[in-house]
Amino acid sequence: MSPRWSSLPTGFSSGLASRLPIIGDIWRDELRVLVQPHQLVLTRLSGWRKTRVVYEDVIAVVRQSSVHSESNTPGMVNGVPPTPWQAALHQLAVTMRDAQWQGCQPRVILSNHFVRYVLIPWNTSLSKPDEQRAFVRHCFTQAYGEPARQWDIRTSAAGYGKPSMASGVEPDLLQALRLCFAEAGMHLQNIHPLMMQAINETRRQLGKQTKSQQAEKSLCLAVLEQGRLAVLLQQNNDWRSLQCHAASIDALPALIQRDAIISGLESDHWPLVVYNAEPGMPRLNITGRKLHQLSREIPFLRQPDLAKVAS
Repeated sequence: MSPRWSSLPTGFSSGLASRLPIIGDIWRDELRVLVQPHQLVLTRLSGWRKTRVVYEDVIAVVRQSSVHSESNTPGMVNGVPPTPWQAALHQLAVTMRDAQWQGCQPRVILSNHFVRYVLIPWNTSLSKPDEQRAFVRHCFTQAYGEPARQWDIRTSAAGYGKPSMASGVEPDLLQALRLCFAEAGMHLQNIHPLMMQAINETRRQLGKQTKSQQAEKSLCLAVLEQGRLAVLLQQNNDWRSLQCHAASIDALPALIQRDAIISGLESDHWPLVVYNAEPGMPRLNITGRKLHQLSREIPFLRQPDLAKVAS
């Protein structure tokens, strides 16, 4: 189950009650927005299962020019350095004024540029929710330092004795996202980290491809974005390593090998699942591994006369 940011207490993933749709929203179109530093990927979906594409577009993010004053230096706004997501949300606010995106139930997928991840080891000594939250927060500060104490953190569901996955985001980003859609007359309930969205979608797509074949228990999952590679190593259905790298696609084989060595894993013969998170990502040609190449495009049904999104 993918953790999301909603009205739930910090440190918990969403439960069944929060996933049940409001009856009036069942027939509303869904607006799915992937928010990245360089672009927005918007898809308006219709139908009972929200798989039919009505509109789609890729909109480049225009970098906001700095407001200069005596207290400013280049790249500073009112003396404060801009955050990486401010330009993307400014572009999103402008885009939401277009009629083709309005009247929907929005769902936001946050780029791995904006989300930080930690694999939380199983701890048998933790029994109370407060203890569990404190342990997750401790793991984040160990990985990312003092700034992580202010982040909004969500954890994924995990089986008994298994490590869980936690996602952390700046609370200002979440607040700005909700405000952006509120100003457009839409209530934002679902905000998902891209990594968890990719994991869930990979399970669905691989399940359809393999059909009756047994699912892979050990694999490498790579989520590709421009300038960002997320590598997840899974051994015997347990998450063993998750790292995000500021790197190009060409560096993927070396990064997988590096992450495996650090984690003490022998992953040379594990299949590689590549998930293209955005339109226009090139297909890979990697020898020596069984390769599955998946895409966000696959789950959707497109009308014959619908223009393709920009690459």
